[in-house]
Amino acid sequence: MTDPDETREDFDRRLNEARKRRETTGPGNRQTAFGQAFRLSSEMVAGVLVGGFIGWWLDYWLGTAPWLLLLFFFLGVAAGILNAVRAANEMNKRANEE
Repeated sequence: MTDPDETREDFDRRLNEARKRRETTGPGNRQTAFGQAFRLSSEMVAGVLVGGFIGWWLDYWLGTAPWLLLLFFFLGVAAGILNAVRAANEMNKRANEE
C-alpha cells in the first residue's frame, strides 16, 4: 500500500513540473487566428443584437415604433465596433509583448 504523503508529494512535484513546462513552452495567452476572428465577430454581433433588442422592447413598451429601434440599433453597431477595436488593440498589445 502506498503512503498518502508520498503520493501527495509525487502529485505536487508533477504539478509543479507541468506548470513550469506550460510557462516556458505553452502558448500562454496567445490565441489562434480563428479564436481572434471569432472573438472580434462576436463583439460586433453582441452589440448589434443587444442594441436592437433594447430598441425593439422600448418601442413596444412606449409605442414609438420604429424610432427607438433604429436609434438603439445604430448605438449597438457603434458599441460593437468600439468593443471590437478595443479587443483588437488588446490582442495587438499582447502579441507585441511576446
